[in-house]
Amino acid sequence: MRSPADFRRILIIGAGGFGREVLHWATAAWPSDAKRIAGFLSADSGRLNGHATPLAIIGDPETFELEPGDACLLAIGIPGVRRQVAESLLARGAEFLSLIHPTAIVAPTAEIGAGSILCPYAIVSDACRLGRFVIMNYHSSLGHDATAGDYAVLSPYATLGGNATVETDVFLGLHAAIGPGSTVGPRSKVSSNSCLLADAPADSLTFGVPGRVVPRYECQP
Repeated sequence: MRSPADFRRILIIGAGGFGREVLHWATAAWPSDAKRIAGFLSADSGRLNGHATPLAIIGDPETFELEPGDACLLAIGIPGVRRQVAESLLARGAEFLSLIHPTAIVAPTAEIGAGSILCPYAIVSDACRLGRFVIMNYHSSLGHDATAGDYAVLSPYATLGGNATVETDVFLGLHAAIGPGSTVGPRSKVSSNSCLLADAPADSLTFGVPGRVVPRYECQP
């Protein structure tokens, strides 16, 4: 895994609330390399208006001219959008860094995929596997042998029990809990404060305690 010191310039992709948080956490994780963080890329040039952020939006990720020595941090919190933006940048040769905050706890037997972000106090236990571009927000956790697929997002305090799996593009809300051995299928969502104790299929929504599982399209307006 390459380090920030291997790059001339680091670009934060996304300038929303999560992007602003990532700036602080990257500065804490890489104190000697924080000067390499050049700014944000966002399709909304006014996204930082009203915020006292030390760095500016310097371009749109769809049109920004990447240069040799550039690295990206993917700081977009919506799984489908994360995938779309990342794949567009990868097709243009972008390189992505992973970010592990110094307060995160990662077992030496765990695997962390490229482009993933582990926020303060995240816990990744023994023999866990994170795919590419996973977000583990603060105080989220994976029990032993748990798996989070590519582009999965764990909101603050979301938890996977031992041997649980969330597949690609899954979103877990605040305090969502996935019981030991349970699997959440691709592109599914588990709502805040919900507890899933069985499997949930692809494109589903789980809500409540114990979790009730319905197709996501039934919940669309």
